[in-house]
Amino acid sequence: MLKTILISVGLLGLGILGMCVRMLLKKNGTFHSQDVGQSKAMRDRGVTCTRSQDRQAQRGNPLKLNVDEL
Repeated sequence: MLKTILISVGLLGLGILGMCVRMLLKKNGTFHSQDVGQSKAMRDRGVTCTRSQDRQAQRGNPLKLNVDEL
């Protein structure tokens, strides 16, 4: 049991160390955005952020819910 926990903690530590090294060696020191709305490939396919899509769908809907009034 203890051996499994130590192996798990060791592998997790190696993963975190790998991400830190990657940040230090990269030019800007940041990761790419993981947001769907920021991805050029997804925008080319017409896929945007779910919040934006919901906002657009609710814009012309006469039955929309106004959460502020609830």
